Amino acid sequence: MKFINFSKLSHKNKTIFKKKIYYLIIEKMKLSVFTFLNFKEFEKIYFNVNKEFIFIDFTNKKKINCLLTYLPEKNEKILRDNLLSILFKNPVKFLNFFFSPSNLFKNIRPPIGYLQLFHIINANLKNIKKKKKYNLINDLHRKVVKGKYKGVYVLYRNTNFIAKKYYYNNNFKIYKKNLFYSLAVKNFKFI
Repeated sequence: MKFINFSKLSHKNKTIFKKKIYYLIIEKMKLSVFTFLNFKEFEKIYFNVNKEFIFIDFTNKKKINCLLTYLPEKNEKILRDNLLSILFKNPVKFLNFFFSPSNLFKNIRPPIGYLQLFHIINANLKNIKKKKKYNLINDLHRKVVKGKYKGVYVLYRNTNFIAKKYYYNNNFKIYKKNLFYSLAVKNFKFI
């Protein structure tokens, strides 16, 4: 596994992989807020705002092996404002989004000094041992947070048992929890 920052891809590859990332998120994260957006809307708020925090590992055949996206607090505000603007312009999307009462509980205040791990999608990682995969992903976390953050945090639905198991096995600790969501943190110490 070797993660490449999306912003370092050639213009041609950026164009190709934008749609692949969009469809990967829609397919693998069916409860994501991005499922309410078409590709153009997704492109505007996901890539334009946050491209330097998107990391991809590819297979030899240029398929996405693993996708990790981080979301700094300043980008979170921009993304949220853009998302709300898109939803307000489309009453059907707005009602669909707010129809789920669990979305109202998603606003758990994160710890200060942590970077949000926004997406982690393991698409084709069957041929790599779990321990090695965890170590390589943790190495990327360390590289991204070093000198800027204490660690990373994640927010996931309590009913997402795959995420719950992954974060537990990967030494994330529950920081806050409510009826629908858990917020877990992983600290990194640097010498």
